[in-house]
Amino acid sequence: MQEQRPVSKENLSNLSRWAGLVSIVTIITGILSAIMGLFALIIGAIPGVIAVILGLKLYHARNNAERLLQKEEEKDPEELNLLFKNLVTYFKIQGILIIIGLGVILFTFISGFLALLFNY
Repeated sequence: MQEQRPVSKENLSNLSRWAGLVSIVTIITGILSAIMGLFALIIGAIPGVIAVILGLKLYHARNNAERLLQKEEEKDPEELNLLFKNLVTYFKIQGILIIIGLGVILFTFISGFLALLFNY
């Protein structure tokens, strides 16, 4: 059986700091993107809304890390599980967006190639 190691406070502190910064920037740019998207069409606001959701998930993960840091000696597996749950959701959404983006790029490339092929 493996020995269970405590979570490093330094790693939690770094995660909290960087997740906080990235989440705030993501939320702000998401709000701006959603507002700008409303002027194009209602559907144009969807990427901004998704960015806000991503930023909120990351912000919640930051809060979980902060709560874990505040508990000196007390182990709180529930808080740690919430931290990981928020991070997993964040990375799942990011992964889906990356796959969709790659699909759009591939579709555009194939469409452009076929357009060149049939125009000549």
